Amino acid sequence: MTEPIQDPHPDTRTRLLEAAVHCFAEKGFEGTGIRDIAQRAQANSALVQYHFGGKEGLYDETLRFVFERGAHRIDQIPQPPDPADPDAKRKALIAFRAHIRAFLGDCLCHPKFGGAFPEDMEKAAVALWNREIQSPQPRVAGFLKAAIQPFIDHLMGCMRVLRPDLGEEALLEMDMSVHAQLSYLHNHAGLVAIIRGKPYGPEDLPRLSDHFTEFSLRGLGLTGRELSEGA
Repeated sequence: MTEPIQDPHPDTRTRLLEAAVHCFAEKGFEGTGIRDIAQRAQANSALVQYHFGGKEGLYDETLRFVFERGAHRIDQIPQPPDPADPDAKRKALIAFRAHIRAFLGDCLCHPKFGGAFPEDMEKAAVALWNREIQSPQPRVAGFLKAAIQPFIDHLMGCMRVLRPDLGEEALLEMDMSVHAQLSYLHNHAGLVAIIRGKPYGPEDLPRLSDHFTEFSLRGLGLTGRELSEGA
């Protein structure tokens, strides 16, 4: 009877995940073979089955690996207040500003911000994530929704307090508008650096955060004294 394969190296699982980020980003799920990933990870291809149950399991875990390493913890910033709270508007502004600042820090992906990956892997991770969210495979749709939903709920929770007159569809459209600005920096960092003549760095975070916050709040229809509350 054949003995089941064992993995004597505790870092193999991580090496397979890191290799999978590159391979899936370059060739997609269909174009990538288990041997490609194992060869890049310098591991026995049978260990993909051992650790992940096959290529599909590895792909699912690679997406989770990319997201969980790259996104801030939404529960570690101020949360949207109860609309019945007498101080709800000020608290909503604080949470709104914190959301944009944290998301912007993620989007800049600069090593001095404590980037999750080395630069080459960061680019591959962005490419992989963008590939999947643009054309989600049905198998991972549940994971994508569960991963993204807390961020949507947080921002919409703030906006429900700031604009209680808006319906859910209008709030979702506002949510997309706010995140689109931030995602532009994430997805077009190289282009922005060419236009500016240099990339954004840690010293730019406070100014950029203020700009995107003020721009977004004005888009929500807040003006004057309202913009300074919660600053």
